[in-house]
Amino acid sequence: MARRTNAAITTACIGMAVGAAAYMASSGKAGKTRTKKLKKSTGKALRHVGEFIDNVSYMVK
Repeated sequence: MARRTNAAITTACIGMAVGAAAYMASSGKAGKTRTKKLKKSTGKALRHVGEFIDNVSYMVK
């Protein structure tokens, strides 16, 4: 069960990263501030998901 959960969370993280990259690539001349904010928020989200995975794996042990 833990492997399924880890796989699902990993897939979600990859999906978020690919979506963020596609959004940044399609924005064109929309502005660098929006891109910086998106990078920052994506980094925070990935960091929080990583912490969540660590906590879940600790609880499963």
